[in-house]
Amino acid sequence: AVVSTQSGNYGRGNMAFQPRLSSNQQKQMEQLEMDVMQDMYNRLSESCRNKCISKRYDEGDLSKAESVCLDRCAAKYLEVYERVGKKLTAMYTAQMAPPEK
Repeated sequence: AVVSTQSGNYGRGNMAFQPRLSSNQQKQMEQLEMDVMQDMYNRLSESCRNKCISKRYDEGDLSKAESVCLDRCAAKYLEVYERVGKKLTAMYTAQMAPPEK
């Protein structure tokens, strides 16, 4: 399944290319979107935690360096996620477009 991202509207893609869905299909699509977002959040959390937070917990709170690292890591992760989504959407749109004569 192709999951797209456009302008922070993760999973919705270009509405002009989406066929009408039944109520059941709509619920399935909504569940798929939630699953994809949950997976993305879990991957982002694990990746940034492993990169930015020391394995030894010396303090109860995040240090300023850890906090800045987490902010930058999350921003980069979301930017890449959006870029990949846009690229997949463009590829899907190109496949769905009628061939030119």
